[in-house]
Amino acid sequence: MKKLFIISILIMMLPMLYAEVVDKIIARVGSDVILLSDLMKQVNQMRSAGMMTEGTKEIDVLGQMIESRLIIQKARELNYTVDDKLVKSKVDGEMRRIKARFSSEEEYQREIRRMKLTNSDLEKFFTDLYTERYLAEEFYKRQIAVKVMVSDKEMREFYNANKDTLAVKPVTWNIGMILRNVEVSPETEQMKLREIKDIQERLRSGEKFSDLARLMSECPSSERGGDLGFITRGMMVKPFEDAAFELKVGEVSDVVKTQYGYHLIRLDEKRNDEIKVSHILKLLVPTGADTLATRSLMENIRSEFLLGKSFAELAQQWSMDKDSAKDGGSIGEYGTADFPELFKVVLTSLQVGGITEVLANEGTFYLFIKLEELPSRQLSYVEVQSQIKEFIMTQKQMKVYDDWVDQLKQEINIEIML
Repeated sequence: MKKLFIISILIMMLPMLYAEVVDKIIARVGSDVILLSDLMKQVNQMRSAGMMTEGTKEIDVLGQMIESRLIIQKARELNYTVDDKLVKSKVDGEMRRIKARFSSEEEYQREIRRMKLTNSDLEKFFTDLYTERYLAEEFYKRQIAVKVMVSDKEMREFYNANKDTLAVKPVTWNIGMILRNVEVSPETEQMKLREIKDIQERLRSGEKFSDLARLMSECPSSERGGDLGFITRGMMVKPFEDAAFELKVGEVSDVVKTQYGYHLIRLDEKRNDEIKVSHILKLLVPTGADTLATRSLMENIRSEFLLGKSFAELAQQWSMDKDSAKDGGSIGEYGTADFPELFKVVLTSLQVGGITEVLANEGTFYLFIKLEELPSRQLSYVEVQSQIKEFIMTQKQMKVYDDWVDQLKQEINIEIML
């Protein structure tokens, strides 16, 4: 998949990859030219991104490219600039995203060499892409957005003309929820503390730190005998850092508790403001028994509801979602289309007043109830005012934009040679 990705996203970037195509100029936009290879590249990129609908033709794509060149030329003529740091940040992000598709830097380099590309080629492509995008945004902000205003009178007229079709809210339900995350139990915490103290005693008895790290540590660094390399202040969580920087070279800390678990830390080397450390970690993560205990608690909560206890009381007593718990477990109004996809089937079939079975997802258990059905109704002007404003604003901005493009077409010479 990663090779298909790199081919579909990158192979279309650079004209050098179209050496087999006899390039020709198909359009002139002022001093810029658009080549056949440019059009092919754009069409292929749109296809790979699913943006080429069935009715879209190459001439339509060329028209979009011409409009883009017009805007960029005008933006540069008006001396609009972009934030180079922002562009670089975006370019770096794109490069990281691409490289993440490969198992190593070496594999990535092999693939782009095979495609006759270089790192610089890709960076230039993304630099040009984001520079032009931000120039276009700046142009739109200064030349289009500021010229459009929407009055309250316009919005009210739109509402009155369309409220019977556009301002209707479908049937919704007030949904209640009780949520419990699986947490580390006191019993599990005590077990892990005993384990790290046992390791501590073995160290005191003369066993090697690196050997025990390989055998007993629950951190990926165990493969390196617990070696974490050099660190500076601010790189690690505070309890770990505070303990590590107090050690002398060769010294092992007492047991240190962090959000991750229990650590034994050894200071291996000091270098200016850096220290080289190793550690042995016993992770504080829920066990299977902790998960079963949480599920059992949720089943008991459900049983209490079925025996007549108020859902609001149960939510206030047991739910870990404190915001909704204060509101009797209510998480708000939901229509069928708004239900979370994971629980959509269950919630859709649930009757008002009924409670779901205990539902689970990624270490969290849920109980849902339909507290109340709210019938379909006409939305008030106040409820839809912001959406109406946005719609009218968009329509007006599109009109101003089209007028601007028409004006630019009069100012800048355009030739199409297809």
